[in-house]
Amino acid sequence: MTRRIKLTIATPEPDIFNGYEVFRVRIEASGGEDMPNEIFGHQRTLVDPQTGLEQDEFCFVTSAFDLSTYPAHQPQTGQSPAYFRKSLIDVLMPNLLVANNFIAGVQAEVARLIYIMDHLDLLAVETELWIPSPPEGPPDPDESLVSEDSSLVSEDSSLGGV
Repeated sequence: MTRRIKLTIATPEPDIFNGYEVFRVRIEASGGEDMPNEIFGHQRTLVDPQTGLEQDEFCFVTSAFDLSTYPAHQPQTGQSPAYFRKSLIDVLMPNLLVANNFIAGVQAEVARLIYIMDHLDLLAVETELWIPSPPEGPPDPDESLVSEDSSLVSEDSSLGGV
């Protein structure tokens, strides 16, 4: 199966705000195949302690580890910092060059996420480890895993006997 996700990028015409050019960039992830749409890490912060007004701020494109760590849609209660995942980025940029660099950076990070997720599925045995030590010689199919005179297990074991 191929992992993929659709990014819809919207950039309206530049606006002048207090004499400065401002660009709004909106990127929405959707149609995720074999991956969630919520791949953009946000942090919820308290803006006004008196009113309890909170704000969600885009922070990063998630990693494969972040997908398993941070919840989608809202942070866990009591989590600090209050990171969570959304399928949407909506930010303001100071000029067109910064906006274009931001979009290119998001695209590159999403491609990296998909590449890493694909490679996490490819496992190879590189190390075998016996604990506490390897068996001596080939195992005897008639021999039980635990001998009757084993000091590890006894009939009057506190685990109920075996």
